[in-house]
Amino acid sequence: MTFAEGSEFQKTLRRVEDVQELVDQIFRDWQKVRAIFNAYSEALHKRWTKRNITKRKSLLLEAWPGMNPMHRPDFEVIRRGLRGPDHRDALMMPYINLEDLSSGKNLLNLIASRTKMCPEHFAWIDSIPFKTATTMNAVRPAAQLPKIMLLTGQKTRDTYGRLQEVEDEVDVEHTVWTGFGFQLGQGLVILEIQQKLYHFLLRCTERLLCDIDLSDLVIDGNATDAEQRPDLADATVTPDSGEWHSVSDINTQASYHLPQPFPLESLRRLAGAKRDAAEDSFWALHQDPVYFQEQLTMQIERNKEPCRKVLGTSYEAEENVLIQACINVIHDSCRDIIMWEAIAIDMTELEATKASLDVEIELSKRLPPRYEMALESFIALTYLAWSYAIRGMVLALMSSPNFLDFFDVVLAGNGEYADFEPKESTRNRWPPILKLLLDLQNPEMSIMMGALNILDEMERLMTSDESQRAMINAELATEISKLAALAQIQDALVAHQPIIQATENVDDDPMILHHMKRFEAIDELRTYLTKIPLRAHSRPITAFNYPMGKKRTLQHVEQMRRAEAKLDAFWEQVDKKFVPQTGQTIVSWMGHRLNAREIYRTEPWHPVEQKAVHLSTSVSPYQPIVDSTPSAVERYSTELRKKPKTRGQTDPSRSTFTTEPTATAATVSQTSEPPRQIFSLPSKVFRTMTAFYPASIEDRTGRKVVWKDFLHAMYTLSFRVEKRQGSEWYFEPSWRRNAPITIHEPHPSHEMRYDKIRFEANRMARKYGWGSETFHAD
Repeated sequence: MTFAEGSEFQKTLRRVEDVQELVDQIFRDWQKVRAIFNAYSEALHKRWTKRNITKRKSLLLEAWPGMNPMHRPDFEVIRRGLRGPDHRDALMMPYINLEDLSSGKNLLNLIASRTKMCPEHFAWIDSIPFKTATTMNAVRPAAQLPKIMLLTGQKTRDTYGRLQEVEDEVDVEHTVWTGFGFQLGQGLVILEIQQKLYHFLLRCTERLLCDIDLSDLVIDGNATDAEQRPDLADATVTPDSGEWHSVSDINTQASYHLPQPFPLESLRRLAGAKRDAAEDSFWALHQDPVYFQEQLTMQIERNKEPCRKVLGTSYEAEENVLIQACINVIHDSCRDIIMWEAIAIDMTELEATKASLDVEIELSKRLPPRYEMALESFIALTYLAWSYAIRGMVLALMSSPNFLDFFDVVLAGNGEYADFEPKESTRNRWPPILKLLLDLQNPEMSIMMGALNILDEMERLMTSDESQRAMINAELATEISKLAALAQIQDALVAHQPIIQATENVDDDPMILHHMKRFEAIDELRTYLTKIPLRAHSRPITAFNYPMGKKRTLQHVEQMRRAEAKLDAFWEQVDKKFVPQTGQTIVSWMGHRLNAREIYRTEPWHPVEQKAVHLSTSVSPYQPIVDSTPSAVERYSTELRKKPKTRGQTDPSRSTFTTEPTATAATVSQTSEPPRQIFSLPSKVFRTMTAFYPASIEDRTGRKVVWKDFLHAMYTLSFRVEKRQGSEWYFEPSWRRNAPITIHEPHPSHEMRYDKIRFEANRMARKYGWGSETFHAD
């Protein structure tokens, strides 16, 4: 067969002829830089760390002339719509830039990881940006020839990049779907960027060791994956403090480390922590007048501006805002439980399915059908959950006071949700954080740039620029945290090997339709709530006087009891109108998704017998709510499922604690009560924890805790501490890893106020069984 000179087929054939030469260059440079790193890793480390930033950048530019100067060069290319092959490096290798490579040990980690494993180990990771680069015309797909390029699993230069004739579509499906083989054009691009990368690493090492004769270095021409040797790539990425690390930093530096396997277990624990936090919020709306009012105020602010734009500032408009805010408070708390419950359940089932496989998962083979189908279904679930979460972020963004001037806001036809359009006249004044938020809510941009990449860049910006952080209010930070957890799960699924083949047209995906039925309850709930006449009952709950942070006196106790009575009356009225529609109260309607809880109420004032209440794990400063009405009895019944708690193991590395031998492990695993623990703490940490669990209520009144002191205390208590995107932090106890908890950092302040301390103390007491007797000073 002949092709016209200059045609795409001729160009492709010429590139195919160069395949073996490319592979030879890749393996020659890889084996040499590997030998250099094995022999001189200490010298490389010492010389690189002693260089200042200017000298580091000079060396990098010598090894890679014209290297992109800024972090995330791909974002700028995509935003500006720049097209053409001049931008291939920025899109295919965004981690190759002066700003990142000259910082810390990123270059050393890149050398260590890329030389530890064969080039085939990185083929799939290197291929992920290909689709975006093709869209931007930075790479041109080769003409379709009846050949497949084999990369993954090919460990030698004789087999790596081998071309395989395609006899039928079944062969194409097998090799491409597993990531074992690549379409010819994609495979050629992978080889070209790997050749450039390994040559760059070789030039860097040679320049760092310019005074050493490397000609006598023994190079193993048959080397494959490294076994035992000096390595920097597997070190945990942590800040200098060593007490906690940022998930965004880890994600940003992941390109310089070895690709990680699908972290199913850790993601399942994260989803479980998010579900538990959503349930805690739901019950706090019933229990705590201050928490309810805080959530209601945020919803009022969210709806105020859109409603004012349409209805003006009339009394009727204010009433509509208040009613809609009440509906949203109830709806959103239930929505988050339903969403994260589904994700946590499916991840647990994924673990069980994977454990039950009778074959081992291999990179060179397609996933077992049953496990692949479960993963495909889970991908569909995350897409649907993202659609709910992104809507919450958009509503929080458009109602944020710091961004109102940048949008035109209009109400949708049903008057319930608001839409917005950025004002083009203000584009030149958009702050960097707003640009990232708009990229995130834009489906096309979030796919091309990567939702997790955008969120990591937002976190990086807020960490480095306090003025950008100050523009994000508490509500928006919370919504960002929800998106970040979903984005992390989705990113791990994209990088999964072997490849998970998800349906392209998600609108017609039967799995999406299946999960939409699971989420029908979310939309049904809003329909039920809009039919409840809340006008007469919403106004009293806008002005709670709940002096929980003040000394307990007759006046303060009576004020607290009146506020609690108002809150109970509101929920009674909601249930009274909810039951005729569904036959159940809201708590019963949520049913199996909730764990049993008691609602506690402030005891009446007894001046003679009034004493300091000991905040132990078995004595509550409140009494359970008592109400003989049928709805209240049903609403606070204990017929809901109980979550079993399991006993953890002691980790004495940071703090000393004991677990009371009151029950066997088997007994504890079948009860909702966590095991009792005793911690012996340094004096500073002890003072921090006594703010949460003092000897009496009076000792906690008015207390504040600096956020960094709380982080240090949790680290000392043997928690793994992670800063997540937005305002969320993740705490996982080493002595009970299946019981992590997420807590939001005070925003924009860095201090935990009394109400925040009280709220989080109750959550940790419920999860870990902590009380004032749990902590002792050394």
